[in-house]
Order: sequence, then structure tokens, then C-alpha cells
Amino acid sequence: MQQYLTGRLANLERPVHNRRYPKKLKLRAVRDYRNHRLPTKEILLKYDIRGLSQLRNWVILYNNGKEPVRKRVRKMGRKVSYDEKIEIVKWVLKHNHDYKQAAQKFDITYSRAYAWTQKYEQANDWTALKDRRGKTRGRQPADHEEQLLKEIRDLKAKLREREVQIAFSKKLIEISNREVKRPNDIKRFKK
Repeated sequence: MQQYLTGRLANLERPVHNRRYPKKLKLRAVRDYRNHRLPTKEILLKYDIRGLSQLRNWVILYNNGKEPVRKRVRKMGRKVSYDEKIEIVKWVLKHNHDYKQAAQKFDITYSRAYAWTQKYEQANDWTALKDRRGKTRGRQPADHEEQLLKEIRDLKAKLREREVQIAFSKKLIEISNREVKRPNDIKRFKK
């Protein structure tokens, strides 16, 4: 309503994107607000701020000793190789479990550094850090007996597939023969 009364009809339309304010503008607006140089409505107009709640949020941040800056958007984590994971875990263990510093140093998230360290400490083995997701390749049979059992399983699967194909083709032939046996049946074609 305030935007309508001040003659800023364009602001009544819903914006396509969120408005971004430069850091210097935020600091000037907060200082004007704190020093009571201007009434709040004039500060909003002067700095083209859409709402009072936005200004109040900046003031709260400023009063808590933080500068009013844009929130960082979390990015997708980068791919980390097995060797890098080992290096990161060694660094974390050497630096007294300082996950935050590890996250900053190696450009990963805190939770990833923590998870890898916990995996290593529980298993006490570096192979715990390997990524086992995805389709695993079949391992080679250890002895002749295992190889024969695998061959039998494969042949049974092929046989079952062949039986299904034969049953399907028989059914298809049976259905097509039904129509041939009754060629004089014209009730189906009546309009």
C-alpha cells in the first residue's frame, strides 16, 4: 500500500527476481537508520528498498557485529578421488579433528570431511573410503567348481527365456488361427 501511496505503481507488480542490493548501499541505509538522520520511510525511498523488514534485518545483522551481505548459495560438491580422501582424513587426524579447517582448505563440506574420518576410524582401514556405488562388475570364479555352477545358472536362465519365447509364439499362432476358423462370422463386422 505504501508503494501505491508514494506513486510507485511499478513496484506493485511482482518482481521476476529477488532484488539485490550492493554492500555499500546496505551499510549507508543502516547508518542513516541508526543515526536517525532520516525517517524510515524516507530511507526506504532514498535507497529504493522494497520493505521495512528488509532494512530491519540489515540493522539486526549490523548490531550483532555482522555486515549485511548476501547469503551464500551452497554449491554442488566437487568430485574427490580416493587418494584425495586419504589425504584429507590424514590431515584431519593430524590437526586434532578440525573438520572446519579441512573443509576450507580442501574445498569440501564439513559433513564430508567428518563422514570420511568416521568411516576410517570405525573400520581402521583405508578401503572404507572407497566409493562402492553403481553397478559392480562380476568377479571371476575362484575355482573350477564355481565356474561350472555359474555356467549352469547362465544356461538355466537362457533356457527359461527360450521357453517364454516359445510359449508366446504358440499363443500368438493360436489367436491368429481363431480368426481363420470363423471367416463366415459376420456379426463382428456389422455396423
